Amino acid sequence: MLSKSIQEEVVAFAQEIIRINSLSGEEGAVAAAIQNKMHVLDYDDIKVDPYGSVIAQRHGEKPGPRILFDAHMDVVPVPDPQDWRYDPFCGDIHEDKIWGRGASDMKGPLAAAVVSLGRIPRQDFQGTIVISTSVHEEKHEGAALQRVMDITHPDFVVICEPNGNTLGIGQKGRAGITVDVTGKPAHSSVPQLGDNAVYKAADVITRLRQMPLPSNELLGQGIMELIDGISRPYPSRSTVPVGFFMHYDRRLMQGETQASVLQSVRAVVADVPDCKVEFQQIELDTYTGRKLVEIDFHPGWVIDKDSPWVVKAHEGLAEAGIEPQYSAAQFCTNGSYSAGTAHIPTIIFGPSSGLLAHCQDEYIAIRELLEGAAGYWGLAGELGK
Repeated sequence: MLSKSIQEEVVAFAQEIIRINSLSGEEGAVAAAIQNKMHVLDYDDIKVDPYGSVIAQRHGEKPGPRILFDAHMDVVPVPDPQDWRYDPFCGDIHEDKIWGRGASDMKGPLAAAVVSLGRIPRQDFQGTIVISTSVHEEKHEGAALQRVMDITHPDFVVICEPNGNTLGIGQKGRAGITVDVTGKPAHSSVPQLGDNAVYKAADVITRLRQMPLPSNELLGQGIMELIDGISRPYPSRSTVPVGFFMHYDRRLMQGETQASVLQSVRAVVADVPDCKVEFQQIELDTYTGRKLVEIDFHPGWVIDKDSPWVVKAHEGLAEAGIEPQYSAAQFCTNGSYSAGTAHIPTIIFGPSSGLLAHCQDEYIAIRELLEGAAGYWGLAGELGK
């Protein structure tokens, strides 16, 4: 399906954009490289939205639905580059793998989608292919995609996250929850005159570790994990802590809502005095100068295997020579907005493994990269019918 020249183009473009460091909020340089590539390819109406996501589209020879393929441009930081086997922004090939930060998450999948969807002949697909390379996914899944979808109005969405080139039909959601416990200050030489917030927080932590959480046959078990906490004042000098602030990562099942999640946590600590539970609010600066402000809540979702969309996706992957295996993502993706909030049918498909995301010595196997590119070609051909 993919000629040798297209395969070489996919690999070369993946190397090019891996070499551009693009932390969340600093995606401008890689966005420019993607726009340049889209102009070389056969895309129409290439634009950058107010938050910096690059959007382009192509129209097939016959009318049909609008299929949006989304891949994010941002990567997570590299804390200790000297510990990497190869330079984290080298984009070099060793052992039939491309190495570097973002190779799997997700500049490899992004390159595969941009090139393959830009090269598929217009007579080979119906409807409209829309592609977005979105910003800030690593810090706030779905916020940028919401703006993209407000512009593009897709009928179906493919999230290009790495999942071993499987047919992803669901994902766990995610919420950032803050728990703030307040006590009473006193000199630490007379602690009985105060109310140590850390001791109260210890009871809260125990309760939240024991709280029942929902599960789902496909998505697995819900999670409520304490990921950081800090006392007030900090650092302290002979003062009983007056406050203890905690941040929890809550992994969500399909059907959980902001109201149900918040109510379930508050119920566990309802009799603890001066304990406040809220969703975290995220404020993000984009490289265009606009600010994204959202509640840190991202629903879980599942699409039925018997959905006509999933059936067409299955056929498209089979046409590409991929025997589709169904899967569900344990991590959160931009699909939390498209499927979980906007209720637009969505799947996840992308080369490489999510287990390589964010890790030291990140890479993508070239064989998997090219299989993913063929998969995007096959999906585009079938989903528009």
